[in-house]
Amino acid sequence: MQSLKEVRESRGVKQLAVAAYLGVSRQTYASYENNPESMSVEQAKAVCDFLHVSVADIFFTSNVSET
Repeated sequence: MQSLKEVRESRGVKQLAVAAYLGVSRQTYASYENNPESMSVEQAKAVCDFLHVSVADIFFTSNVSET
């Protein structure tokens, strides 16, 4: 699982671009990267669409153990 920041940086996207897409300040978006659970579901979907990544890849961990 990658963080929002890791995905954003790997795509060469600035925080300001994502913030503008979401209609929030850069500072607000930066706080979302540090505390993603503070985002609404709609914002989470939107940022994942913008970054071309699945919501599950960012927000859900896979805790599957092999037996």
